[in-house]
Amino acid sequence: MIRAAAQVPEIIPGGAVSGENSSAEASGGGSTGAIDTSEHVELKMYLIGDRTPDFDEVYGEINKILEEKLNCSISVDFLSWGEHDTKYSLLFSGQEEFDLIFTAAGWAHYQQTVALGGFYPLSEEFIQTYAPDIWEVVPEVAWQQATIDGQVYMVPNYNSEFGQDVLAVRGDLLEKYGMKDITSWDELRQFYLACAADGMYASQGGPWYTWFRGQGFRGITGTPKSGETVLFNNDDPNDTKVYYLLDWDGFSEYCHQMKELADAGCWSKDVLNSGDERQTGLLTGRAATMVWNMGSCVTYGKQANAEHPEWKVTICDPQADRAKDVNPYTNNGVAININSQHKERAMMVLNEFYCNPAIQDLAMLGIEGKHWKAVGDDQYEVIDESGYGVSSNCNWGWNNESIQRKEYIADKTALDERQEELEALWKTNIKETENPYRGFSFDSQNVSTQFAAVEAAMGTYYDPLLNGLVDDVDASIEALRKAMDDAGMQDILDEVERQAKEFLENN
Repeated sequence: MIRAAAQVPEIIPGGAVSGENSSAEASGGGSTGAIDTSEHVELKMYLIGDRTPDFDEVYGEINKILEEKLNCSISVDFLSWGEHDTKYSLLFSGQEEFDLIFTAAGWAHYQQTVALGGFYPLSEEFIQTYAPDIWEVVPEVAWQQATIDGQVYMVPNYNSEFGQDVLAVRGDLLEKYGMKDITSWDELRQFYLACAADGMYASQGGPWYTWFRGQGFRGITGTPKSGETVLFNNDDPNDTKVYYLLDWDGFSEYCHQMKELADAGCWSKDVLNSGDERQTGLLTGRAATMVWNMGSCVTYGKQANAEHPEWKVTICDPQADRAKDVNPYTNNGVAININSQHKERAMMVLNEFYCNPAIQDLAMLGIEGKHWKAVGDDQYEVIDESGYGVSSNCNWGWNNESIQRKEYIADKTALDERQEELEALWKTNIKETENPYRGFSFDSQNVSTQFAAVEAAMGTYYDPLLNGLVDDVDASIEALRKAMDDAGMQDILDEVERQAKEFLENN
C-alpha cells in the first residue's frame, strides 16, 4: 500500500453535503467533500472473549461520544474463547447482519474469512476518506502485513508487542518444590511432575505452544488449525523449507511427553470437555500455572495475589535463553463485514476507537473515577478492576501506542518488578533476523473444501494428542495422518508449497 496525503473530509451532522458524492453511506467509495451523517445509524460489532459486568455501562459512555460526533451508536456481542473457533465463520456463512468484528492473522480467522469473502476490502481512498487519523498513524509495514492478494481487509493495531507466552506460576509451590524459577522446558516438566505428585493440577492442558516455539518453529499463517499444521524454522532465516506437522519429529516427541505428564495427573482427564477460560484454573486454585502473554499473566496474577496473597504468583519464562520475536501488527485488528449496510460509518467509528483518546481510555480502562484515575497526561492508576479490567475487553484490535496510557504503579509489587525485569531482558535479546515466512500468509481459497475437511478431521485426534489423552500415541498419530490425508491434506500442502515459492520469488 503506497502512502499518499490523507484526505480529511468535513463531517457535518445533519447538514448538507458539498462535493460530488453526497452520501457517506454509498457503498465502496470516498467522499470528495463533506460527509453527511444526518441519518442515525445503529452499528453492531463482534469481539472475542467474555462480557465483563460493567461492559455495558462503559460502552454507554462510548456511545455518548459516538452519538455527538457521528450520530450513531454501537452494540457489541461476544464470541467466547471457547466458541469463537466454531462460531466465527458461521456469522458469515449465515449472512448475519453486523458491521465490525475483531480479527487477527494466525489465531483469529483473518485469512480464512478473507478466503470466504467475508471481509470488505479497504482501499487507500476508503481509509483516507473515512479514517484519515488511522491512515496517519498506522505504519506502512502494518498495511503490508495485512495485504492478501493485493488487498487490505483489516485495520491492524499499532502496538509493538512481544510474541512471547510466559507462565503465571504459584510462587509458594516453586518454593515448596525447591525451585527458584522455570527457565527451560526441562524445568517446566520438573515443576509439572512435582505438582502432580503433590496431588495438584499443574496446568489446564498440554503446553503445546511453549514446546514448538521453544524448538524454534512457527506456524505458517492461514494454514489449518490456526497455522499449526504447516511450520517453518524461524531460527534459521535461510531455511525456506515448509514442514508438515506430522512429518516433524518434534510433534511425536511432544505427544509422547504429554502422555507421560497426563498419565501422571498434571491436568484433568476431562480437560477437553471443560468450558473453563485460560485463567480459571489459576484463579480458583485448581491449577498451579497459566500460559498466556505477559500482560494477561500479570493481570490475572495480580488478581490471584489480591485474593490469595499466600500464593505469591510470579511470572516465569520457560524460554529464557531464546531471542524474542515481536508480533506482527496483524496479531490484532478489526475488519468490516462485507454484508454491512453501513461500511462508511463503521470505518468512521473505527477511526474514533483508534484515534480518539477519550474512547481509547474508556475501551481499555473503563470509566475514569470508577475503574481508574489519570496520572498526568499519559498514565493511569487502577482503582478497581473487578467490574471491567485493564485491556480485558478485546480492545486490542484498535491498540494505538501513540495515545495509550501506561500504568503508573506507586507501590510496586514483586509481580510488577518481575514484569519489568523480564521485559528489560527481552529488549536486550530481540531476534535480529527472521525467516522470510514470518511475512507469508497462506490463502486457502483454492483448497477451501479440503481446508474445511481437514479441520473437521483433526477434531477427533488432534486435541487428545496435544494433551496426552490417548492410549497409544503412535497409533493415534497414524490415525490422525490417515484422517487428514483422506480429507485432502496433500492438496493443501501442494498449494502451500506453490504459494510459498511465489512469495519468495516476489519478496
